Amino acid sequence: MTEPWPKGIRCACLLTFDFDADVVWAYQGVKDPVSVSMGKFGPKVGVPSLLNLLDMFDIKTTFFVPAWVIENYPAAVEQIVERGHEIGHHGYLHEPGSSFKSLDEEEEKIVRAMEVVTKFCGRRPIGYRAPYFDLSLNTLAILAKHEFQYTSELMDTLVPEYHIINGRKSGMLNLPIHWVLDDLAHMYYHITARKSILTCGQILEHYTEQFEAIHAYGGLFTLVMHPEESGRPSRVLMLKTLIERIKSRSDVWLTSPAEVVKYWQLAHPVLCENSAAPKTTRVRSARIARRCASPQPPRS
Repeated sequence: MTEPWPKGIRCACLLTFDFDADVVWAYQGVKDPVSVSMGKFGPKVGVPSLLNLLDMFDIKTTFFVPAWVIENYPAAVEQIVERGHEIGHHGYLHEPGSSFKSLDEEEEKIVRAMEVVTKFCGRRPIGYRAPYFDLSLNTLAILAKHEFQYTSELMDTLVPEYHIINGRKSGMLNLPIHWVLDDLAHMYYHITARKSILTCGQILEHYTEQFEAIHAYGGLFTLVMHPEESGRPSRVLMLKTLIERIKSRSDVWLTSPAEVVKYWQLAHPVLCENSAAPKTTRVRSARIARRCASPQPPRS
């Protein structure tokens, strides 16, 4: 696909967040106050700081939130919703897909978390990001069954791509990511996981290099951030500089996952009648494919 984006747009950019708080420690049964406090920084300081930064640039995006975090930090999640951001599915207790012993067990947990998000937000989630980027062999089929529109964890492309499920192209998209654009790879430290913490200058240089390369390729730049790490003051200022650099390019679409999915479904629809896409998606896509052949560039 040589021209994946609207006319005049070279690449798209997503600044996404996995709001995990201290759910990872809860899942592991860790109650050490210091470890738990690392996660609690997210709802206390990280989320408000990052929301203010996003407001400064009028950016709307997705926060992927485990249902347990919604139940335990409703005020912080309410702030996210009130500022106009999407809440994406991120498991119930941040369980990796490989931890489930059966399809039924995994589906029960996915549905349980989906119900929590739906009740809290007033609408069902359309996006899913696998905890730990860990899918089981059943996850995608379960998500397609429950009519999710997109996921964001596969790493084999640089543009959105429809999932292949049981040998058939589905109507559910993957918004590609990679560990190289996950903040924890560069910022995380714990007494049990001792590693170098990069300076903000190093991280900014790294993010900028990745952005420039993906821009040259014409792909989708998806940054994955965690409020408990990227929400620290120096990193918020670093992110501000990165956003300014991105917005200085007139041919970059800085947008939300939901908007990318909406555009892709219209401009690059699933037309195969043998696909696993929901019938309504196939009919709508076929009807509008012609008029979306030359879409107008969206506002960045």
